Amino acid sequence: MNRNQGGTALAEPAIDPRRTKFMPLKLKAILVERGLRQTDMCNAVFQFNGRPLSKSAAGMLTNWGQWPKQTPRHSIVQQTVEWLISQGVRPEVAAVAFELDDEASVHEGPVIGAPHRYPQKPEKDPTHIEPEMLTAAAKKQFALFRDPFIDDVQGPDDLFLSADQRYVREAMFQAAKQGGWLMAVVGESGSGKSTLRRETLDRIHRERLPVVAIQARNFDKTTLNASHICEAILADLNPSIKPGRSLEGIARQVERSLIDSGRAGQSHVLIIEEAHDLPIQTLKYLKRFWEMEDGFKKLLSIMLVGQPELRNKLDERRYPDARELIRRCEVVELAPLDSNLGEYLELKFRRIGRDVSELIDANAIDAMRQRLLQVGRGPSRGEAISMCYPLVVNNLVTTALNVAASLGAPKVTADIVRGA
Repeated sequence: MNRNQGGTALAEPAIDPRRTKFMPLKLKAILVERGLRQTDMCNAVFQFNGRPLSKSAAGMLTNWGQWPKQTPRHSIVQQTVEWLISQGVRPEVAAVAFELDDEASVHEGPVIGAPHRYPQKPEKDPTHIEPEMLTAAAKKQFALFRDPFIDDVQGPDDLFLSADQRYVREAMFQAAKQGGWLMAVVGESGSGKSTLRRETLDRIHRERLPVVAIQARNFDKTTLNASHICEAILADLNPSIKPGRSLEGIARQVERSLIDSGRAGQSHVLIIEEAHDLPIQTLKYLKRFWEMEDGFKKLLSIMLVGQPELRNKLDERRYPDARELIRRCEVVELAPLDSNLGEYLELKFRRIGRDVSELIDANAIDAMRQRLLQVGRGPSRGEAISMCYPLVVNNLVTTALNVAASLGAPKVTADIVRGA
């Protein structure tokens, strides 16, 4: 039996046979009903290593009744109860916070924000996973001498390619290899667009192809204009030339440089990342660059790389003034991993010498697919949309491994994934 500073008796949390059902603790209901934030609780509870309780560990504790491995339970109980009392919770209520909640359905709701009688905050996106590093404890427990998701693509053999990704990869390569392509590569943040761009450039180098890749370096793509693009082309093709003062003059220099380079056997591709930020006027100008020719030979391919907002900008119903470019632009999209998730994780762990089945339960992979579904908005309202993209998956797996290590679990399970 322990006592907090106020003298309230605290029972040592017993091992409850019902815990195998992963019932939430009464602590969750207390936080919800009193409008207390779980983040504030974490900042008030310190683990054995001197660090505050992590949000993922707190979530597993309040929602599933699973305890961190590294810190004695009585320490977590005492610190939490003292904090609850300091927040105005009656001592007799705080004292039962770590009992299992048989009436959990009555208290359904997020462990944040206001009591039920007040308007609720917008529901958090369930697919949003805070990025975190793999902890030393997780590396030790799972014998991971390298993080599987840091510097994970160091060559073509490290690149995971589903059938959809193979198509996008080949389309990008052909656009770079041959003149006259006008294409947009669209994908969510973290879907692998930049990785495929890097692979395209690396493949050009590996195969020693006569291709000049021109990349507009302007950091703020909302300000990128025709003059900036002309300057980028000249910088890569004819760096010794001084750009003309007028747009007409510099455009003539660009065309002459492309013709000379093309007759010398070179192909050219202009690559613009973050293209979803491009002004519509700049998109319209791109058609003029794409139309530059030497006889029947087009001199320049154009590859736009951006997030789904780029697809919206390539909708001629919204931007009829840009329809000449839009109608000629081929759009390819990066699909989520979904059914390829297991193979993706197999590759990531195999390249660091581990078998994913030894660390992650098969049911946990199914749970990841479910965890990364979100309800669509706007035209997709009510539809289940997958966010099972590499970066999000990497964040989720890292968090799940950290939680599993803190609980002393031998594998990542479906319940750990749901609570991460």
